[in-house]
Amino acid sequence: QDSSNRIISCFKPYITPPTDPVKDKTRSLLYRKVKKESLLIVKDSATKFCLSIDPLFNLEMGKDLADTSGEKLYKNTRGFLLQGHIGEKFSFESSFYENQSTFANYIDQYIVMTDELFPSVVTYEYNVIPGQGRSKKFKTNGYDYAMASGYVSYSPNNFLNIQVGHGKHFVGNGYRSLLLSDNAFNYPYARITTTFKNFQYTNLYTSFMNLTNGGDKVPQGIERLFQKKIGSFQLLSASFWQRLNVGLFQGMIWEAVDSTNRQHVNFNTFDPIIGVNTLVYGLHNKNNMVMGITLSINVTRSILLYGQYLLDDLNSKDSLGAIRNKYGYQAGFKYTDAFTVKNLTIQGEYNSVRPYVYATGNPEQSYSHYNQALAHPLGANFNEAIGILNYRIWDFFTEVKFNYAVKGKDSLFTNFGGNIFKSDVQASVRGVDKIQTTQGASTTILYQDIHIGYLVNPATNLNIVIGLSNRMERAEARTINTQFVYVGLRTSLANFYYDF
Repeated sequence: QDSSNRIISCFKPYITPPTDPVKDKTRSLLYRKVKKESLLIVKDSATKFCLSIDPLFNLEMGKDLADTSGEKLYKNTRGFLLQGHIGEKFSFESSFYENQSTFANYIDQYIVMTDELFPSVVTYEYNVIPGQGRSKKFKTNGYDYAMASGYVSYSPNNFLNIQVGHGKHFVGNGYRSLLLSDNAFNYPYARITTTFKNFQYTNLYTSFMNLTNGGDKVPQGIERLFQKKIGSFQLLSASFWQRLNVGLFQGMIWEAVDSTNRQHVNFNTFDPIIGVNTLVYGLHNKNNMVMGITLSINVTRSILLYGQYLLDDLNSKDSLGAIRNKYGYQAGFKYTDAFTVKNLTIQGEYNSVRPYVYATGNPEQSYSHYNQALAHPLGANFNEAIGILNYRIWDFFTEVKFNYAVKGKDSLFTNFGGNIFKSDVQASVRGVDKIQTTQGASTTILYQDIHIGYLVNPATNLNIVIGLSNRMERAEARTINTQFVYVGLRTSLANFYYDF
């Protein structure tokens, strides 16, 4: 629920009013710093200024039991988090992560996109760590990468909030989002949130990037050029009877910069009224437009039903005349304090996205940022089922997660609509009205993760964890297995998705 406590918001991160850390003076300083508080807290009552500083880290070791090479896998993350506010209207936050890591084979193949049958052949380079920015080689099999985020937020009254920063967002109530998720890397943004009675209206303006090769204009040894593109998003949410929330979503990726790296900004880019750009440009346009609906219902105080519907385009045709209806949908539930067991949460979710969704005629206009999908990590042309169980008792917690997905991948010469970075204009399948979800090289992905842990300090979500992840990818007669056992000490403040 948002800071006004009047509507159920599905636009995350939530906007919350500034609060000062509460000190338990009955405890020793050492106990408070380890178990309860931020490492450093600076307060000034005269100016109502408050600042907290915390270290961030993820020290993790593990091994892929299915990898015969015996390589040890690790994550070595160090960083800091700075949070604060001045008075009740102005707040700010900044964080930075520096990382060196090695990953399981399937993530290595994602970063460099090698072919499983011919590892020496590089088919395409994403050159990004999932959700965490560009990768650089570190030692033999490792990667070096960094991530920074932050914002300044101003709330002149209870109805308006203006936020400018560098980060990511999520629209929806589920584990995945088909509209806008935190799957990709951070990006610059301006966010304006207006709340009035049972309505909340959010405008989000962003600057995205394609990692382009730059052609002959990039000298040898120079890093890739950044091809910019602007995104604009609107979400109108309305709550009824404190149980039902309905949201109308519009997202648009505007034309990227030209060959000279010039951005031709259209005045309508900054049109704040939802639906206007859809009427002006339509869904089938050189700019990549998507529309969507979100829905959540609190059936009881413990049971939440939620869903999404995404519409990209209707009745568009490829060069062979095949009709494409580009849409996706989500249905799910959350059951908190399940079966009257306190702190037991069960969640189930189903996602389906038809072929060619999020793609457009010009691959540079794909619904993406930093070579990653802005919505679902599987892109398009898939069906997916997810089950999650969380339980916490005192400071101990456990989570069990199960993912089952079937995705249609491309063959050597045919675009079956699963890769959002390919043009949706090129010929796909022969005939008309034969396009169906999971068409192409059918690939089944099974992912399970179970871990147990101990929450050390809730101020930074510092926890100790041990777990096992098992992944199986099966395509025709080929099966790839990953069995990753790990132990770690980490501050878990961001979502990173490796279950794809």
